[in-house]
Amino acid sequence: MNRSSKLADMIEQISKAFKSANIGQGQKVGYREDSSEERLQATAEHEGVKLYRNPDGSHLAVDESHSSYED
Repeated sequence: MNRSSKLADMIEQISKAFKSANIGQGQKVGYREDSSEERLQATAEHEGVKLYRNPDGSHLAVDESHSSYED
């Protein structure tokens, strides 16, 4: 078996192993979780903190349980 046929066999084996990826030309590859905001809010409530969303999409978690003390 020559070098080019070995390479062709290897490429075929690799493409068979990764054939489940159905990515069209020009599509962006990545991970997107649509329910992340609900999950974050539920987690914040469970932990007892208030979750604030910043304009850039990041979050700030603040523990307001001791924010006002009674004298």
